[in-house]
Amino acid sequence: MADKIKKVITAFVIAAFITGILPPGITMPVKASAAVPSVQASAYVLMDANSGDVIYKKGMNKKIYPASTAKLMTAIVIIDNIKDLDQSVKYTKKIQKMVPSDASRLYLKAGTSYRIKQYLTMLLVASDADSAMALAAGSGIEYGKFIELMNSTAKSYGMDKTSFDNPMGLDTGNGYKKMYTSAYDYALLARHAMSYGLIRNIVARKTYKVPARKGKPSFTIKNTNGFYSRYKLKNKEYKIIGSKTGTTSASGHSLIATARDKEGHELICAYFGGKSSANVYSGIEKLLDYAYKQYSNEKITLAAGFWDTRFRGSEKIICKHATSGAIPMQEDGRFNPETVKDAEYTIKLINKISGLSLDKGTESRLSVAGLAAVRYNGSSTGSSIVTGSSIGTGSGELTDNELNIISSLENTGSFDINEQKKIAKLYLSGAMANIEITDVLHQINKEEAVLIADLLT
Repeated sequence: MADKIKKVITAFVIAAFITGILPPGITMPVKASAAVPSVQASAYVLMDANSGDVIYKKGMNKKIYPASTAKLMTAIVIIDNIKDLDQSVKYTKKIQKMVPSDASRLYLKAGTSYRIKQYLTMLLVASDADSAMALAAGSGIEYGKFIELMNSTAKSYGMDKTSFDNPMGLDTGNGYKKMYTSAYDYALLARHAMSYGLIRNIVARKTYKVPARKGKPSFTIKNTNGFYSRYKLKNKEYKIIGSKTGTTSASGHSLIATARDKEGHELICAYFGGKSSANVYSGIEKLLDYAYKQYSNEKITLAAGFWDTRFRGSEKIICKHATSGAIPMQEDGRFNPETVKDAEYTIKLINKISGLSLDKGTESRLSVAGLAAVRYNGSSTGSSIVTGSSIGTGSGELTDNELNIISSLENTGSFDINEQKKIAKLYLSGAMANIEITDVLHQINKEEAVLIADLLT
């Protein structure tokens, strides 16, 4: 009898696995997710670069030393404060004496000059301390002011546990006692740095040929990021696209790596205090593998986004619609927000986000007035929308609210009352609340189209 009961229960359980329906009182074992890999970092943060959310962490607010990963801030300060990045800067003997002999350096020849972009490339590819000091002390910004700018920029980013006192990333081992940070702060720094097209392009370089100078022939440098050479990843759903290495006695072996998959999900792994170089790369690989696998298994959510819209007022809205699939992603992560596309493209983008079915109208490039026409009439009314030429007197009168709107806008006078009503209605609907456009003949760019569509009903 007991055997028969066991057989019946077994049959029920097998049926449950097949049908997903369990008999009352019987539960199926839950398959637990694999634990986050254990790595030997002193501290790390794995951050979703598109949303800024921390996915995994260890000691993320612990005081650490950044080493040469600090050179990302050196580059940012230069790009933000020097208009002409092609200007020449001389590497003087005075600057040379400011660089400790044990710093990571290319030993540039005193008296030679390079363009700022060339220094930036040597700084971020070879982690060159000579270039860091040339930029901080020779580019036209007073050295003390340069350090102040590094700290004020960090504060503006919300890097509350960070201090800079030199542009090279040197710390207590060289007598610099005000150089420290946290893994979380430097994940933030990398997120900002990778929103600069120039930095993004430089840190992706595997090599760079330093041009010849008098008394010093040209030579080729290799990226210190070992993921581009000795630690190449194979058969991955993602690839490494930056960012910066660093090593000192106080810091240990450190690396901030940025990875991106084909769907546009970008992860930043700020990894500090590795016991060896091999430990750093294997640890980062484990964390990235785990995160992307968890995403593919729908255990975590990752945002999609575009690096060239980060830290704009539109960042969260664009990220939201990229993640939903309403905005088509590009593999290189560009959105080109200021680009004005043709009306058909712009209307398709607006329709995809808003859920509406607007006609493209007759404009070659969609204007605000053209959008009002297709939103409230089904189509634009011809060349009048494009040129603003007279199209008759129309009928009816503007309400006080409509009149207030129309009187605050430019180029509305040549439209008839009906067209003005449509323009006013577009503004009164709240669809234009996220942007400041007063010219109704203004051609809507990609960023504006997303912001309008997000509120368009």
